[in-house]
Amino acid sequence: MRTAWNPLRSLTGVTRLVTWIFGIGAMVVVIANIAALGWLPGTGANPTCVEIGGQAGPLEQGARVTPSGTSVCVDSPSATQRIADIGDQVPQALFALGALFLLHRFLRTASQEGPSSDSVPGRLSTLGWFVLVGGAVSALLFAVSRHVLRASLISGVPSSDWLDEWLAVFPWWSTAVGVAAVTFAYILRASHVASGPRA
Repeated sequence: MRTAWNPLRSLTGVTRLVTWIFGIGAMVVVIANIAALGWLPGTGANPTCVEIGGQAGPLEQGARVTPSGTSVCVDSPSATQRIADIGDQVPQALFALGALFLLHRFLRTASQEGPSSDSVPGRLSTLGWFVLVGGAVSALLFAVSRHVLRASLISGVPSSDWLDEWLAVFPWWSTAVGVAAVTFAYILRASHVASGPRA
């Protein structure tokens, strides 16, 4: 007998593949940044750069503007500057990886147990809250890291620079998706309770 085609199973397979690809890419980014810190044998520190972002103050000692004039770099970064450089790359990659993993878990549960399973709303709610909060937090870490790095290379960077950066990169899509997922999970949970066994 021919098995009926399950679109959730296909989506689960695609999501699993994308998660693995993105996970390997995120791991490469993390290792490359750690290697740049000199923690691995045979690696040295590379120049650390950040976009100027409209700041036109005098440069700190050791800083230089790139030929394009859009970024400022330091050839021998301090540990703080290296950590800030990691902070503006890794958090968003880890957020995307976490969101993909939770999406895969939700789709796998819905595929194996059925969309009306009692565990589906919980999986969807977890995904929604992670996307809702994680998107904002990863963007905040990105903004603060860039502010710290920029302030260490350019004199007179205003203390509110991180807020301007955060608002510029804030992932409004994650807010919309997170609220939609949490709301739909609530509706599913309520419908399960309403359709439960009656006396």
